[in-house]
Amino acid sequence: PQDVVVLAIKPQQLKALCLELAPRLGGALVVSIAAGIRSEALARWLDSDRVVRSMPNTPSMVGKGVTGLFAAPAVSLADREAAQTILASVGAVVWMDQERGLDDITCVSGSGPAYVFYFIEAMMQAARQVGFDDDAARSLVLDTFDGAVALARQSPLPIDQLRSNVTSKGGATERAIARFDQGDVKAAIVAGAMDCRARSIEMGQQLSQD
Repeated sequence: PQDVVVLAIKPQQLKALCLELAPRLGGALVVSIAAGIRSEALARWLDSDRVVRSMPNTPSMVGKGVTGLFAAPAVSLADREAAQTILASVGAVVWMDQERGLDDITCVSGSGPAYVFYFIEAMMQAARQVGFDDDAARSLVLDTFDGAVALARQSPLPIDQLRSNVTSKGGATERAIARFDQGDVKAAIVAGAMDCRARSIEMGQQLSQD
């Protein structure tokens, strides 16, 4: 088996580490999970083209991650397969054809768990407001999310149809959705994701400089 070095460090500390590591690499493949740092900068600091960038997310800690991967054309098929094997051990893997795709997946899957947790927080707050204790609120909301995701995975229906199926005309769910629409909740989530993407691009440009 080939040697692989995984760079799991804060982006702000990566350049110094790469410069220190470069003389000791010995030709090993490098897989970086540091956000934002471009592969060209990594290759320059490491003095090696054997670099694969990845963007995992925190559910990787429980084997349910989603990881975006990018490798420059110079990276061999064997190196790509080695990187994929490592990241696939913690969840799904998606290869990006272009490096900017990592900024795209950052705003959806990379940061996405935070958006989900944000919504969970709001639903738990509603549960507590109507009288459930903290434990019950947590269980109710998490089980609701589990069930909704399981249904979405198993059903052939589009997501908007699944939502519509719960939203009876003139019913209680419709009242809640109307309030969400009044507050432009969906538009705010999309706009937030785009802000996340813009910041990912900005950080990459800043941190990839010499």
